[in-house]
Amino acid sequence: MSEFTQAAVCIKDPALILNLPPLPTTSRGKNIVISCHPKDPDKIIYASGKYVVIRSLSDPYGKDSFVYRGHNATVTVAKFATNGNYVASADETGKLRVWASNTEDKKSKLEIQVLGGPVADLSWDGESKKIVVCGDGGSSFHCRCIMWDTGNNAGEFVGHNKRATTVAYRQQRPFRIMSGSEDMKCVFYAGPPFKRDSESQTHTNYVNSVKYSPDGELIVSVGSDKKVVLYEGKTGVVQNTWENVHAGSIYSVSWNVDGTKILTTSADKTAKIIAMPSGEVLGTYTLGSKLGDFVVGGVMSGDTPVVVTLSGKIHVLAKDDFAAAPTTINGHQGAIASMCLDKSSGILYTGSSDGTVASWAEGNRAGSNFTGGANVDLNGAVHGGAVTTIDFADGNVVTSGWDDTIRVGSTAGGSSDGAIGLGGQPKCSGSGGGIVVIATKDALKVVSSGSVAGELEINYAAQAIAVNGTGDVVAVGDSANKIHIYALSGGSLTESNVVTGHTGAIYSLSFNSEGDKLAAGDVKEVRVWNTADWSPLIKGRWQFHTSRITGVDWSANGEFIASIGTDENLFVWCLAKKMKRLNYKFAHKGGAVGCAWFGEGKIVSAGSDGSIVEWDVAADMAAKFS
Repeated sequence: MSEFTQAAVCIKDPALILNLPPLPTTSRGKNIVISCHPKDPDKIIYASGKYVVIRSLSDPYGKDSFVYRGHNATVTVAKFATNGNYVASADETGKLRVWASNTEDKKSKLEIQVLGGPVADLSWDGESKKIVVCGDGGSSFHCRCIMWDTGNNAGEFVGHNKRATTVAYRQQRPFRIMSGSEDMKCVFYAGPPFKRDSESQTHTNYVNSVKYSPDGELIVSVGSDKKVVLYEGKTGVVQNTWENVHAGSIYSVSWNVDGTKILTTSADKTAKIIAMPSGEVLGTYTLGSKLGDFVVGGVMSGDTPVVVTLSGKIHVLAKDDFAAAPTTINGHQGAIASMCLDKSSGILYTGSSDGTVASWAEGNRAGSNFTGGANVDLNGAVHGGAVTTIDFADGNVVTSGWDDTIRVGSTAGGSSDGAIGLGGQPKCSGSGGGIVVIATKDALKVVSSGSVAGELEINYAAQAIAVNGTGDVVAVGDSANKIHIYALSGGSLTESNVVTGHTGAIYSLSFNSEGDKLAAGDVKEVRVWNTADWSPLIKGRWQFHTSRITGVDWSANGEFIASIGTDENLFVWCLAKKMKRLNYKFAHKGGAVGCAWFGEGKIVSAGSDGSIVEWDVAADMAAKFS
């Protein structure tokens, strides 16, 4: 394994103080695998895009959240080993990785091509020595059991003629494995070495989830036929079958800590608690009435039900109180496409590639999704496409997206109702003095008091915009390496200068608080310009980025600049010590969309990995620049 691959699996820098992860990736008609740490049920693990997320249920926006970035393809499943020391995660290419969860570097122990196609599920044995996986094996087996450290096979898994969707490993001796498949069969294996022992064709549609009880005496399966089937744990013999338990497909099942109850989740937008082995339905949780409220996954955290809806939101349900409102973990499922920080309140606002808009409180960074907009039925999206720009002005959040509209959201109510047509796709934006300027392919739009106050046609490709603090000077960077300077008055833009000298397209701009300096980032260099005569104050020195610089921001005292880009690097520059710099590598896998200073010596950044990261760089700054 290369050094880069190993180093990039996680952020290890001591300056990291918070990493807010994305929500689970969901897909209509498919279940999602979410599970708990075997020794600490407050800690959950799930897949999100190419990443594995570990976070606390009691403090979901806290410092214990972790994002593993070792996969290069969409992760489909991740689970802790029985001893809690390792995690096995697998992706859509059939690759399995085993890595340490209890060490700082999350060192990889095994990387193996375990199946020919996507892995759907996996399960550890009770001794944390073997892993069984299932999925699409192509023309080969759809299940496979291997030794966790060598990858050697531990049996032969015949029996399924279609993709295997779920698998469970009995934690006690004698060890047993049960798998379920799209061929509607549950196959029971005895071993090791494992071989087919028996099969059940009780289900009449896809089998979506199988789970052993904690003591291994029982195993239960659920499927798209709305059935719950109970088996004897050692022999796989059917003990009971309950039909039409839900009004829709049942996606997942999970046992409580003492094996007396199960949690089931369904496309009927409900989750149920069922007593075992009697099959009595003890209560039903209703998650909503919209498409996004399909309950596609769940796990019992001890005795507390935790479910995931199609919207990606995680809901912690009240134990035995079926009418109580759930505690919901909000955020984004997809890549973050835009961000802005209200520096007066410390609230961060982000827009995602899935059209959602979220706010993150200062301090604990608790997340809240905006409502209203284009696709409220599925995920509450504010826009019908990626949120390209987001700005804070006059107490409102102004967003624009690939649906070619502007929406003005109220920070008080967290809603973004109503749309203003842009007449084109938004490219970039900037704000200052209560004014927002948004660029499309051929025009600059001035937004004031929630409406378009002015417009100017342009004949260049705008890539970045900054507005000074008084809202009367606008800088626009273009793809031809130029910065266009405009005077702004009453919604009217008048070009006053064109700044040249950059060797690449301009992708980020920022005025300092006094407005007498402008920082500009291109494809590799950060330059600082004197706004009095537009002469360069710093040029040819800060050239350490290796690709597009997507964000630059000034510290409150105007002495430092932070820059971040698609090269995954965060830099801190000092105007007084021009030859020195701080560099934080692997800030966001796939690149960042922006960064902003807040508090004393702290920076927040957001990126294509769907994560929001906070950095405390004060100590490093004191050591480097003093």
